[in-house]
Amino acid sequence: MAWAVVAMVVYFSPQAKADPARIQIVTQSFAPLQWDNNGKPDGYVSAFMLAVAERVNRTMPVKISAYEFLPWKRAMLVAETQPNVLFFSISRTPEREEKFIWVGEVSPYGQNLYQLSSAPRISVDRIDELLDLKVRIGVQNGGNLHSYLRKRGFEDAGKLVPITDYHQGIEMLFLNRVDLLPLTGFLAKASACKQGYDGNLLRPVILVKDLARPLWAVFSKGTDPALVAAFRQEMANLKAAGYLEAQIREHQLNWQTLACGALTAGK
Repeated sequence: MAWAVVAMVVYFSPQAKADPARIQIVTQSFAPLQWDNNGKPDGYVSAFMLAVAERVNRTMPVKISAYEFLPWKRAMLVAETQPNVLFFSISRTPEREEKFIWVGEVSPYGQNLYQLSSAPRISVDRIDELLDLKVRIGVQNGGNLHSYLRKRGFEDAGKLVPITDYHQGIEMLFLNRVDLLPLTGFLAKASACKQGYDGNLLRPVILVKDLARPLWAVFSKGTDPALVAAFRQEMANLKAAGYLEAQIREHQLNWQTLACGALTAGK
């Protein structure tokens, strides 16, 4: 479901004479990076990018007109076709290079393919070895991994099962409707717990090494170059100050404890 947080966060300098630059944020819910927390954006990438926007506003007035959580393909379509759109968190690939204005890295990222430990062990050294096995792999339709596996013949071999997002994938894995599911290593256990499943039952099979790369924030084509430059500079400033690293530690810890019990004090 798409949630729109319209004009929820507005940065405007009363001293500024020029009209503020209006930008729209679109993303897919992907906790603890960015997610809809009872109608408000939460997560360490959300916190980082909103802090960046606040700092940019000190010298260049900015208004965030909307913050929308959309399905992945729709979010990408908006970022590809409309100006003044800020989109995150996305892998930087050759196929996407010319579609966006790449602003800066926002998160480390690497996926393992997981199976349930209650199922017969799947043991491979290379992704392509899975082509010879009777396996069903849940993949987000239109995502980076989908394209990667399709090019390697997995779709033609009937190995891929399209999923809307990892929430649906986790459910399908625990219901034995898929045999393998890609999940981010530091999020896998908590993601399963959050949906009421035992995260300890997840067994990593193989790291998708070719796709282990940082995630980025991008602007859509047509965005004011001065605005892009201002965001790049403030992203670099906040990273140098340790802000993003601190947000990552805090949100990852909170997500683990909130998802799997042992709630932190005050939560």
